[in-house]
Amino acid sequence: MSYATAQDMINRYPNRDLVQLTNEDPTATTINNAPITQALADASAEIDGYIEGRFTLPLTDPPAVLNRLTTDIAMYRMQSLRPLHDLEDARKRYEDAVAMLVKVAAGDLTLGLSADGQEPPVAEMQEKVQGPDRIFNRKNLRGY
Repeated sequence: MSYATAQDMINRYPNRDLVQLTNEDPTATTINNAPITQALADASAEIDGYIEGRFTLPLTDPPAVLNRLTTDIAMYRMQSLRPLHDLEDARKRYEDAVAMLVKVAAGDLTLGLSADGQEPPVAEMQEKVQGPDRIFNRKNLRGY
């Protein structure tokens, strides 16, 4: 299951870039969806590799953040195959996406889902804890 569609890529990235990345013919003026679909499937599989230890896959209702991470990874993968303009921006987005996925895999960051793919329960407020009275205050520290 892909976490993003070709239309998500079209909505997120400039048309001229996608036309150049998806066509061998430099005179092409339309986007070829097949390379985008393949890149998105590859990116989704990469994401699944990071999150499969924490969540039951496939996710029935994936969080929106996975859509963005999928498109960022797919764009990097497509750009890395072409001698296009500067790849550094795509590389940074890719590294940021992977860093976030590593945190999710380690349990340091949540996707807002529990291990069974459901939203975690809302934490309830705990009672306020009372401690001993203050030893030092303005009155007994006066003059120091």
